[in-house]
Amino acid sequence: MQELSENTQKTYGTYAKIFRNWLNGRKPTLKLGEDFLEGMRQKGAKQNTVGVAGRTLRRVFNLKVAVPNIEMLEPEYLAVGEIKTLIEKAPTLLEKTLLIMLFSTGCRISEILNLTMKDVELEKGIVTVVRKGGQRQRVPLGDEGTAALKVWLKTRQSQTARVFMDYNYQNIYYRFKGLAKKAKVKHFHPHMLRHSRGRHLSEAGVPMERISEVLGHKRLDTTAKIYGNLKAEERAKYLAPF
Repeated sequence: MQELSENTQKTYGTYAKIFRNWLNGRKPTLKLGEDFLEGMRQKGAKQNTVGVAGRTLRRVFNLKVAVPNIEMLEPEYLAVGEIKTLIEKAPTLLEKTLLIMLFSTGCRISEILNLTMKDVELEKGIVTVVRKGGQRQRVPLGDEGTAALKVWLKTRQSQTARVFMDYNYQNIYYRFKGLAKKAKVKHFHPHMLRHSRGRHLSEAGVPMERISEVLGHKRLDTTAKIYGNLKAEERAKYLAPF
């Protein structure tokens, strides 16, 4: 069975708890699982929400419920100017370092937060991250990422093995949300830095095969679906008048 990312595990855990509360002591069955999902639909839950809940029931409770397809949403990404604003207004070295490394590498936040000192080849500007599914991959930091990490390692007050100590996704998520509000950047979440990197590479004409390698996707079509599509507002400019 494929290993789940930290964020996916947390999401499944949340829906598993909701389902258990809904069961109210009853034994989980296929019929009850279907009723639970139908109740979500009747309350107005979106297709993707029902899809994730259904995958939770299949994964956690082994209930073979029918699961709707996850819709591919329009990509959310930031302009380079917005990213620079976030970096400039970062209140501490922690936020600044993570912002630079996440955008520079295009890594998931869990991949960066789980780095240990053994994973760092600082003089080469390389770190080894654990991708989805447990695969280890050496990733270039780029000049900005390397410089930022050097400063962080020189100034951090810790001897722990983890590069970013005991900080986890929740810690950083709320720090970033506060920073985004201060910088007046709307709808920001950490994963948007990864989306932004992929999007900017696509706009620069980098082939999808290379973008897929940078982002660590196992399948090229995953990269193409996310970063090969334009927002509706962007597609409009290609429509000839009639």
